[in-house]
Amino acid sequence: MDSFSDYIPIPEHFWSFESGEPFARCALCSCDLMAEGTNYMIEKAIAKGEILFEHAICLSCRNVLFQELSQDSRKRIEHYFGEHVDIDARRRRLLLESSDDIDPWLDRCLIKGTSVDSLEEYQIYGFCIDRDLVFNGAPYVLSGEVIEDILKLLSPETRGVIDDYSERLFGLDMPQGFVMV
Repeated sequence: MDSFSDYIPIPEHFWSFESGEPFARCALCSCDLMAEGTNYMIEKAIAKGEILFEHAICLSCRNVLFQELSQDSRKRIEHYFGEHVDIDARRRRLLLESSDDIDPWLDRCLIKGTSVDSLEEYQIYGFCIDRDLVFNGAPYVLSGEVIEDILKLLSPETRGVIDDYSERLFGLDMPQGFVMV
């Protein structure tokens, strides 16, 4: 039987650009993300090497947001991912090949396979439990092209929900490509 670690201390890739440290609070409910057993997602959007936006959202808030998306949008997103990638096979392969090295998880777009080095815009996603990044399908990269594909799948109702959350998170209309997947 192969042995590997499925979590590591949160690497700097997923630290807050603003503070230079791991995210400490949920961007929506302000709960303590470092409290033992707290599950949360981190999303960062990067364009031409610059952070456009970043946030960490506890799993409770993320689940509320996801449930507010229209059922049609959720089905289309799930179908899109299911059609393009086998998350479980990717996870097994990367854990066996790279153990606890984060770089192979973030070197190319999850869906298109495009190298991050050749992308002008992309987003990175990570799943964390308190002080650790968990290799559970995430972390992964989605290219700007994939984000555009996903945005096209969203119903007007879902776009409204995302606009509302964007207003709460960033204090402005939806940043180009804000999608919590």
